[in-house]
Amino acid sequence: MAGSADTPRRSNARGLMDAPKARRILISRLRYIGDVVLTTPVIRALKRHYAEAELYYLAEAGPAAVLARNPYLKEVIALPDELLPGRSVLTRCGEQLGFLRDLRKRRFDLVIDLFGNPRSALLTLAAGARYRVGYDVRGRGAAYNIKIRRSASLRVVDAYLDAVRSIGVPVDDDRTEVHFSAEDAAWANFWLAKRGVDGDRRIAALNPGASWPAKTWSAGRFAELARRMIEALNLRVLLVAGPGQREAVTGLADMAGHACPVVETASLTRLAALIRRCDLFVSNDCGPMHIATAVGTPTIGLFGPSNPRIWFPYSQAAGHVALEAGADDCCGRDYCVRPVACIESISPCQVLEAAESVLRGTSNRPAE
Repeated sequence: MAGSADTPRRSNARGLMDAPKARRILISRLRYIGDVVLTTPVIRALKRHYAEAELYYLAEAGPAAVLARNPYLKEVIALPDELLPGRSVLTRCGEQLGFLRDLRKRRFDLVIDLFGNPRSALLTLAAGARYRVGYDVRGRGAAYNIKIRRSASLRVVDAYLDAVRSIGVPVDDDRTEVHFSAEDAAWANFWLAKRGVDGDRRIAALNPGASWPAKTWSAGRFAELARRMIEALNLRVLLVAGPGQREAVTGLADMAGHACPVVETASLTRLAALIRRCDLFVSNDCGPMHIATAVGTPTIGLFGPSNPRIWFPYSQAAGHVALEAGADDCCGRDYCVRPVACIESISPCQVLEAAESVLRGTSNRPAE
């Protein structure tokens, strides 16, 4: 089929288009730290194919921070407050229009929208790129002149990689990555040394937070796991506190009955550097879980209503394990309708056994 001036012609044997020429490329996944981490194979694939092109990334300020040290990106563009969800498009119109004008002035040749919500579709259209790539869902496909052709894979990382496959860009691997600086690594070393975590014992970090209540393993179970890791496995245990969680996490440390330093930093790249120093990371399904796998730390992910076959595309051979709630009829909601959330069916004993197995398999992991 012949292509128009705006739509490239599909010409290869699989019916996919040849990769368009592009010097300035914008990738967009607006929300959630974990989702942004899962798009990093897309960034790498694009940079490998378009070695001379400038790559930009658009996201909300919070998740954008995880890409601050990504070497493939020319710039990470933070979505301004005026365009965040919950803000009416009728308020502060001047600021919103100003951002859209500035986006258009960047003269992107190719925009890839990996979110596909109304705002990201509008931003893609407003950028004015000749090639606009996105999912043809819920009436928003009109914003895109190249529709992403989805594979049969359930994994969200493949949903993202399908975007570059659809424009003829080869995909060599699906490994995620989060980068941090030498200054971030020095901060992590100082933080550990100041608390006497000096390498005499292996380190496990536990992350008890999550964005959904139903995805959160209880504090009591995390406390019991911490106690057993210290007493049975002789591990040093750290507890990660997200924004506003210090009091709750400190209470969890008291419940464990042992000294468990609490990690608290507003910098995602510092957190990445510190997680990299750990021998094991145990987490609910949330952003830090994805950061841990991306920096190469063996990770145990705890899953309640979310599906690890979608959200945990990581290799068990690399020490990454997903433990899943045993309820076959889980409601899948943010707030569990059961008296006891499905994720509570995962026992501390199960996690401890998985930790022992992972640590045995990664005993030769190189020290930092």
